[in-house]
Amino acid sequence: MNQYMLRSIFICLLISSCLLFKVVNARSAIGFDVITMKNGDYHHGTVAQEVFVFNTDYGEISIPYHQMAELHIGSSDQNDLVITRPGDRFSGKLSGHEIIILRSQQPVLQLHLDDVATISFPPRKIRGQQRISSDAVELVNGDRFLADIQLNDFMLKSTTAIHTISHNDVYLIDFVSSDQSDEIRVQVTFNDRTYYQGQLLAVQDIEAVTRYGQPLKIPVSDFISLGYHVNYQLGKTDFNYRRRLNPASLIQDKMIGGRSGPEMVVLRGGDFQRGDFQGDGDSDEKPLSSVKLPAFAIGLYEVSFAEYDYFCDDTRREKPDDSGWGRGQRPVVNVSWNDARAYTEWLSRKTRQNYRLPSDAEWEYAARAGSTTRYWWGNELLPAQANCAGCGSIWDAEKTAPVGKLPPNDFGLHDTAGNVFEWVSDCFHTDFIAAPSDGRPLDKPGCGKRVIRGGAWSFPPREVRSANRWRDFPTRQSDDTGFRVVRELLQ
Repeated sequence: MNQYMLRSIFICLLISSCLLFKVVNARSAIGFDVITMKNGDYHHGTVAQEVFVFNTDYGEISIPYHQMAELHIGSSDQNDLVITRPGDRFSGKLSGHEIIILRSQQPVLQLHLDDVATISFPPRKIRGQQRISSDAVELVNGDRFLADIQLNDFMLKSTTAIHTISHNDVYLIDFVSSDQSDEIRVQVTFNDRTYYQGQLLAVQDIEAVTRYGQPLKIPVSDFISLGYHVNYQLGKTDFNYRRRLNPASLIQDKMIGGRSGPEMVVLRGGDFQRGDFQGDGDSDEKPLSSVKLPAFAIGLYEVSFAEYDYFCDDTRREKPDDSGWGRGQRPVVNVSWNDARAYTEWLSRKTRQNYRLPSDAEWEYAARAGSTTRYWWGNELLPAQANCAGCGSIWDAEKTAPVGKLPPNDFGLHDTAGNVFEWVSDCFHTDFIAAPSDGRPLDKPGCGKRVIRGGAWSFPPREVRSANRWRDFPTRQSDDTGFRVVRELLQ
């Protein structure tokens, strides 16, 4: 080998080393990526990939390195899952078979993707102007992302007429596929909060252009919702665009490992009355009783399958059946009182806070939201305020609705009426005579049945009254029963 060839090789190695030093230095300034292997090993370094190409069922997406937050390989039905820095979630298959990890003062590491479990990317400041979209997409496979929705005027067949609707007038479209036919039913909520329900006509696919610039063609049957002009802050996706709460009243604890816990609403507590105000309730709703509650925080939503499935993955627990309705943001069902308690104990360990099931009194205080009427919205049944057998929602008597799809009560809480019954701490008693006046759970040794609250998708409107109480065996699992959690506050 002559001196000119040796010199050329030396120069190439020098340039490569400088580039490697530059990349590692630039990225290590904000922290290393953490690569966890399926065998339990982990590595720190920098993934040497500027763009991650993801093949979804709807098209190809290219996500820049600096937008990546989490990557899970083969985590969901053998699909890969990516969560981006702004909060988008996509499932599909990552292109390629290997990744290269650059490590400071260590050899470059070459890993096969089949051996990788997760990659966590450190927080970073994103320089330059981001492309910001204004519409939100939620899909049945759990994907959620901001996009520009390419759906203009469309037709809706109601029970009385066919309506032509302009997207400029629309705030939100909720979708539900019928189990008995190919019909796609929708609830269209307008900017003035009025709505239509009916069958969507002449639309098979909807195009959505992602914030990264790629068009996706998505079948209507795969949608859960489309939200137009959603609220977001600093370019971050906020999928809770129904929420109308002061952020100061919200708590969301971080778990060990960095994942966020459930969104919680802080309630001030105080004096209130629980039970049957109208005089036509059941005997276990009596007598009308005064309770004085300390402040506490309670779940904005019922615990979802996504939240509960993470608990199952972390504890190697068998996942509950979804009754064929899908998982993701639907409320978890087919969980017993014992299962719900186990979740709260795990959540307490993961957040180092005190989580538990609400007491019967706390639940009714939260569900009433200051009301003394049959339902939190009044004494008369109004359509599309709850999901039950006869409540007028597009999910009625057929299946659960994803959490947060129906209007919140005056405390900002969703689905306290209908959707699923919710386990509470109390042992069932036939009246309130022995119930503690400070709102603590009423319990007894060897309790045979626990209280469930709120009614469900398969029960009539009478059962979604704020005062209504039901009971079940603590070991029983049902497709109409889930739960929400309480977080204790320092007094």
